Amino acid sequence: MFARTTANRLRILCVANTVASGRRSVATSLIARAEAASESASTAQAPKSIAIHGTQLKGLNIYKEGKDPVALKDEEYPEWLWTLLDEVPEAAKSEREQQRLQRSRTIKEANFMKSKKK
Repeated sequence: MFARTTANRLRILCVANTVASGRRSVATSLIARAEAASESASTAQAPKSIAIHGTQLKGLNIYKEGKDPVALKDEEYPEWLWTLLDEVPEAAKSEREQQRLQRSRTIKEANFMKSKKK
């Protein structure tokens, strides 16, 4: 479980860093190294971020002439970023599912009404 959580936190960190820089990709080599490192680690408390401040996150650049982004300090990321992997209560899941179904029904009804106007 520790390995999976650490790798997921790195994925979130990479996505947040790419969003901040306007780029979008996956740093697979960095994630693989993080999974290997976390498997060998003990069951100690997991750090918020596995990427050390100033580390160049290779593989996140999708532009020909662009540069790979650099990892920021943990304090520079928003606090909600570290809670994305926390378990969602079952009651909240059912509420989310109901909201998703309602949005889907509303969109289908609107599309149906648009098709009838022509």
